[in-house]
Amino acid sequence: MASSPDYSPDIRFMAFQSYLTAPHLFGQLNGLNYSFAGKTVADIGTGLGILAYLLKDKNALKIVGIDINKSFLKAARHLIKDKNTGFINANGFKIPVKDCIFDIVFARYVFQHINLSGDFISEIKRVLKPGGLLAVIDIEDDLNISYPDLPESTKNLFRIYSEYQKEQGGDRFISKKIPAFLSSAGFEDIELNPCTAVFFKGKDDGLNSAALKNAFLLVQNELGLVKKNLLDDKFIGPAEFHKGLNDYFKFLNMENNLFISKTEFIITCKKN
Repeated sequence: MASSPDYSPDIRFMAFQSYLTAPHLFGQLNGLNYSFAGKTVADIGTGLGILAYLLKDKNALKIVGIDINKSFLKAARHLIKDKNTGFINANGFKIPVKDCIFDIVFARYVFQHINLSGDFISEIKRVLKPGGLLAVIDIEDDLNISYPDLPESTKNLFRIYSEYQKEQGGDRFISKKIPAFLSSAGFEDIELNPCTAVFFKGKDDGLNSAALKNAFLLVQNELGLVKKNLLDDKFIGPAEFHKGLNDYFKFLNMENNLFISKTEFIITCKKN
């Protein structure tokens, strides 16, 4: 799916991203210490349904992937053919299901796009059973670390991408704000668990070509999806855009020691 010309660039990117991050997500699911057996699960912003795919052997009663993108769901249905898994074309602000129907609701990388929306969290509370679990997984760009420091052109490109996302109503510095927001919304038993992915290359280690290639391709593909908007809306010029990306490639392939760390959070809480 990631390499097939039969799919659009955004689906190919999602497939590539899902392939690379699936082991990390599987570890996060196991780290929840939550029994999915006999439970009804919702995944808001399911994309290609990778979470549903990883849960299909957890004996859940029903897994429902929810996404506003019909093309993503079409690909998800092609990927997952399981009688206990279904998909709904809807956004998280208006989910066409009855009240108090889900035992657990996942919101993975949703808040970074919609920020702290009261309407969104109210809808989650509506569809969760009393005592049901909300599991939020999201990014925190304030905790991204690299050594040596990123090139200025690359830092500028990433900063502009963050500004663009903010203008669209999102926030790439969202995780640290979520716990207080959930508490204000009436959720209880809030727990936070950081998940850090680290890449290190020693000066004398030689090149880890696969890891370096994947790290670059993920960023290249993600920025490629918004490149036209960034250029059309004058966030950045073509020369600046390509310099930032090219300098990042050179940074990843330099001969010196290299350390990159990215941290996201799993935040769980219960409906009272």
